[in-house]
Amino acid sequence: MNKSLEKVQAALAGYTVDGQVLFNVTSTNTDEVSMLTVIREDIEEFAILVTASETQLLFNVALFDRAQVLDQQLASLHEMMLTLNIAMPLSSFALTGGIYSIFGAMSVNSEASQIQEEVLVLSENIMDALEVCQQFLIKA
Repeated sequence: MNKSLEKVQAALAGYTVDGQVLFNVTSTNTDEVSMLTVIREDIEEFAILVTASETQLLFNVALFDRAQVLDQQLASLHEMMLTLNIAMPLSSFALTGGIYSIFGAMSVNSEASQIQEEVLVLSENIMDALEVCQQFLIKA
């Protein structure tokens, strides 16, 4: 694992808010990829995947699949996402390969406290994003 991902893992290992550990962090290392999977204990179904380039730490959370969007609501969903991109701190919406997600990026030179803040805010944005998107999704 590269030093930037080690830094993220160290920043989040044992990170607590109000005395409770918030995140479980596991690493995946192959010849092709190194990444972390960060799970917030109270929203386990939405893993934050962390990768690193030479200059940036990249955080990504898959929210839902395109097939879950009501066809007649697609344009409205996209408009809402574009509108919310500015209002959602440290996170932006993306659509990649039919998967809607939110992501954030920061410098590999970020301090541990900045990494903790980014991941905490991103994890809070997961639930906010899902709440506002529910009206555009097929009910399960």
